[in-house]
Amino acid sequence: MLILIVEDDPISGKLLKRMLESWGHEVLVAGDGDEAWNIVQSRKVKFVIADWLMPGMDGVTLCRKIRSSEDAGYIYFILLTSKDKKEDIITGLDAGADDYVIKPFERGELKVRVRAGERILNLERELNDQNEKLNRLNTKLEGLIRLDPLMNIGNRRYFYETIDKVHQHARRYAKGYGIIMCDIDNFKSFNDIYGHLGGDGILKMVADATRKSVRASDHIFRFGGEEIVIVLPEQDLESTTLVADKIRGNVEALDIQHKGSSRGVLTISCGAAAFDGSNPDLRWETVLDLADRALYQAKSLGRNQVCSSSERAETGIGS
Repeated sequence: MLILIVEDDPISGKLLKRMLESWGHEVLVAGDGDEAWNIVQSRKVKFVIADWLMPGMDGVTLCRKIRSSEDAGYIYFILLTSKDKKEDIITGLDAGADDYVIKPFERGELKVRVRAGERILNLERELNDQNEKLNRLNTKLEGLIRLDPLMNIGNRRYFYETIDKVHQHARRYAKGYGIIMCDIDNFKSFNDIYGHLGGDGILKMVADATRKSVRASDHIFRFGGEEIVIVLPEQDLESTTLVADKIRGNVEALDIQHKGSSRGVLTISCGAAAFDGSNPDLRWETVLDLADRALYQAKSLGRNQVCSSSERAETGIGS
């Protein structure tokens, strides 16, 4: 363990250094509190043994400074002094010292006290390691509860969290965003023909094709069943509709056999809608409803196509 000795008497400092090194410790020596403070800031020192009476910054002042620093972290501090009155001991411990050793001390006494400090620091390190592991697990859990385990995209809960943030950002900065709703055509008949395991497989493939069709900054969610919702920040209705048609085309290009479809391959239908930053009163729920209505229109027009919807007009793009 690295231990910092703070001692203004060179002979005492040398003797203490030799003693600690004989116990297997790495030792640094500072001649006063100011030098010690500079070492604490530059080295990962976790153990300090300091004399109380020194020129400049004394041991008690150094201890207070270390305890008031947020950057230093926890440092075990033993105060060495010839002051043996009860009020002196109280003053030293009140300054933040972990232990108080009165000079002259016996070698065995100091060794026991150093070992006690080591145990405390080891326990603190173990606790910190456990806390870090717990934080990593909590972060992983937070991600898992927002993820659809089958399609490996966001779930409906995460959609609600995300759309609210995207909508508020768009309102604040008068920007737009798009929403696309996609639905796999004739999915029930696919399950009937190829089984639910086959249906699970194409859900994953459609999710992958969707992910490859959008930007890294876009957000993809499983909204329910075979429905996928995509949120596209800073897009208008025209660009959102083009992205929707790109997704539709990429899914069709997978060329997945579907005997229950008139086209013979798996396809999807999409509805597109957009929030216009110039209309801040428009709610995201309304935009989602417009995309849903556009999806219904695409289904009713024969599937495997994209329709877009706005408050003013609804237009379709067939393919």
